[in-house]
Amino acid sequence: MPPFTACVVQTPSYPYDKAGNLQRALDTMETAAAQGASLILFPEMFLTGYLIRNKLEELSESLEDGPALAALSAKAKALSMGVLMGLPLKNPTGKPYNAIVMIDRDGTIAGVQAKTHFFGGVGILVCYDGEFPETARSLALDGAKMICMCAANMTPYEDYHFVYMRTRAMENRIYTLYCNYIGNEKRFHYCGQSGIFHPTGRILAEADQETPGLLY
Repeated sequence: MPPFTACVVQTPSYPYDKAGNLQRALDTMETAAAQGASLILFPEMFLTGYLIRNKLEELSESLEDGPALAALSAKAKALSMGVLMGLPLKNPTGKPYNAIVMIDRDGTIAGVQAKTHFFGGVGILVCYDGEFPETARSLALDGAKMICMCAANMTPYEDYHFVYMRTRAMENRIYTLYCNYIGNEKRFHYCGQSGIFHPTGRILAEADQETPGLLY
């Protein structure tokens, strides 16, 4: 995998404010592109907020013609930037999926991971998936050169995902990127600590537990 700049977005999401969260995502993509980023990660369920069970179906998107996904795809193509976005995805046979959608730099959908899909040289994990070494290992054995995890990790599990994703990097000799929320949503306090890790386990970038920001 040739060198490139990635951006991990540590931020709150505003529950039910899909339009507002989408605009923040589009604006952040512009900011990251100005810093040379060609890949950007947003947290789990960022587009709608995490605790939205009473409006889950209403706020979910269709992979084929979802308006927010269309806007993100257009921006990805305009900026030549890959995007990993957390959102509820419509499921024709049941409740919507808690999913991460990967949009390629040409604006096409490159892969979907519903919380346990692999695309190209990048593997996706959703939150709790990262706590099991077998999941990351299977992605590495399938040829992934980098693993990205988007999460909504909360207190009192502050250190868990940071440690797990650093360990997954060392176990598999692979780059790992971890993106988490901060802030409060109903009963949850999200604990940040997003990070980017070298295959040796060296910490390339890390965030604290409270401060919004972009990691490159």
